[in-house]
Amino acid sequence: MTTGQGGLNLAENTIKLGNWGEIQGLAQKADRYGVDGFIPIARWQGLSGPDRPWGRQFETFTWAAGLAAATQNIQIFATCLVPFIHPVMAAKMMATVDHISGGRMGLNATAGYFKPEYHMFGVEVPEHDTRYELADEWMTIVERLWAVEDDYQFDFDGDFFHLQGAQSWPKPVQTPGPMVMSAGSSPAGQQFAFKHANILFAAIGSVEHSQSVTPKLRENADAAGREDLGLWAGVHIICKDTEKEAREYLEYVEEKGDYESALRYKHIIQNGDSRGWSWDHYKKSEDPKQDESIKTFFRAGLVPLVGTPEMIVDGLQKLQDSGITGICTGLVDYDEGLDRMNEQIFPLMRDAGLRA
Repeated sequence: MTTGQGGLNLAENTIKLGNWGEIQGLAQKADRYGVDGFIPIARWQGLSGPDRPWGRQFETFTWAAGLAAATQNIQIFATCLVPFIHPVMAAKMMATVDHISGGRMGLNATAGYFKPEYHMFGVEVPEHDTRYELADEWMTIVERLWAVEDDYQFDFDGDFFHLQGAQSWPKPVQTPGPMVMSAGSSPAGQQFAFKHANILFAAIGSVEHSQSVTPKLRENADAAGREDLGLWAGVHIICKDTEKEAREYLEYVEEKGDYESALRYKHIIQNGDSRGWSWDHYKKSEDPKQDESIKTFFRAGLVPLVGTPEMIVDGLQKLQDSGITGICTGLVDYDEGLDRMNEQIFPLMRDAGLRA
């Protein structure tokens, strides 16, 4: 799978802001290459202005509908910040896109933490676990709206939602509904995933970090009766023909890093009580340009894989060995990066048994 998070950098050939034609072309290329899914980030507000990374962000449900009509096989996800979208509206939109796509819709459900966006919508950020209590009610309603029940409508009286005669027709093409992923790794976030998700993203900062974090996450999921839950990692791939070229390109990306946006994003995460991020294993420095906890945002917080195609696949193998069952890929230059994945990385992955 690929994600729109190319990172907070100003390098050449990154995705243009608000350019639908480019997004559609990349999705169609990924579709031709057999990429399994396309996942957007969801931002309602940029970090440092409209002409900087993430400054112009398409709304993800209508984005998904457009790409569903323009592709043939790839799974198209919408990322939903559940505090801002009513579950009846979300269930109907996802069922609509599922029909447009012939059963290729997916949902990335996020409980939220981005305080400036809450304020833009005129609400305060709830306490961390309360956000997941709201998300649990939200997802419970969506699941019931997708289900075929004896009664065509139902009432719901919870702590956050009070619905009378709730209904949504037609039902999704997929049964029991579109694939659901989430990324909350706190105890509350894990419980949400164990109850509602097909995929949970592991909060890991490196291949080595996965070796200690992922087995425990697998243990927790299995203990909750979710042996079927996929554990995925987000990886940021910089692949070149030689290791020297890859390292030089990494240096270029870091030189082009958007430090202003990265510093603001770290501040927002820390003040938004986002517990999925751990800063302990990053090398700290008084100089922001040497602080690994800042530089990680240049790759959108994803696991770095840098080197030749063989080195990339070796890193993917180590992630699988630690218990990771799937990856979501972030790239700097998606056009060139997708070509390298198709021509160089996918064949090696198939040889290694990492890809069918």
